[in-house]
Amino acid sequence: MSGISPKKNPLPYLGDDLVWKILTKADPKTVGRCRTLNKSWNFRLNTPYFVKQNWAEQKGQNINVIVGVGNPPADENSQWFIRADVNDGVHSQLNLPIVINQLGFYSLIGSDHGVLCIKLSQGGLNSRLLIWNPLTGMMKYVFDESKKHSRHHVSVFAFGYLYDSMEYRIVHVFKRHYIHRTLGWSLYCSFENDWCDSGSFTSDVQKLGPKSIIVDGIVYWIGWEGTNFTEPSLIISFSMIQRQFFESIIPIDARSTYHSLTNLHDGVGFIPYRNIGFSREVIVWEIKHDGQDKLNWDKRIRVTGLGIPYNPSMFIGKDIISIMECRSRFGGSNDADRTDLLLSRLKWNGARREHLMHRTWQQNVHVKSMTMHSESLYIV
Repeated sequence: MSGISPKKNPLPYLGDDLVWKILTKADPKTVGRCRTLNKSWNFRLNTPYFVKQNWAEQKGQNINVIVGVGNPPADENSQWFIRADVNDGVHSQLNLPIVINQLGFYSLIGSDHGVLCIKLSQGGLNSRLLIWNPLTGMMKYVFDESKKHSRHHVSVFAFGYLYDSMEYRIVHVFKRHYIHRTLGWSLYCSFENDWCDSGSFTSDVQKLGPKSIIVDGIVYWIGWEGTNFTEPSLIISFSMIQRQFFESIIPIDARSTYHSLTNLHDGVGFIPYRNIGFSREVIVWEIKHDGQDKLNWDKRIRVTGLGIPYNPSMFIGKDIISIMECRSRFGGSNDADRTDLLLSRLKWNGARREHLMHRTWQQNVHVKSMTMHSESLYIV
């Protein structure tokens, strides 16, 4: 039998159009491998048109959350990034492409179209912004505009791509003192490769964010007032295309004990919730621009009997992804602290919770941020 040559069947011919359609539906990792076949494939699979089509087909799939964990109390000292799949909880450490020494710091500003914007410093003073696609390995540095405002009380960033575009922008908002009514801003444009514009905006809010949501090139923050800045008063939005600020009063019936912003059905969700004794309630409002300078508020979901920990939370589909922290010491003066982190999915339709990931550190650490991330082939 070994002398019989195997029968060869010709492979069916696949036209270029059919191959293109198949690859636009393939996951970004598979497309990345196909780029290495030859120069022709590499060229075609690198075009902005293909990259945007592939993102549109893969949007909403293979969603991960990146959790920043670090030492208290500062926000800009994440020591670890953990990336976890929101479906099965499979997780791994996300290592930066550069080495940060013990005097440095880094913090995640945002993720959009598979690209991360990270503020970092290798020596504690000379900070920069890193634009990085973990899938393709492409990276680029941007001057840290906040170094000009190091003594300001308000200094926040937001990062995102313009709608249906390969261009991304970074906005930096700053204010010297909480009592001032003028917010300054600077805008970085990737096509110009520079901070291309700046200006100011008058508002009564004392503090912004720091969490922001970007949808269709518009950034949204919660504006805070009151003692210890615990009272939400306005939604502040900034159009990265028109380069203008807008503000909208948060309705009285939308205010509660705790508040956060989240992505919701390709839009923006405002989540107030209460965890007081046995009284627990989560409400989700959808907010949308009316085409001008105002926001429309639509109450979408009310869930009673379920609570959310006062840590970063977000809506993904019809579920809430949340984090719980537990810090403990075994009692001895020489015992080390222990921190447990639990990532869970709250299915509010069925009033049940599924645990996705559990990690333990033998020290006192805090969750700094939780950011939604999906892999893509976008160019930085």
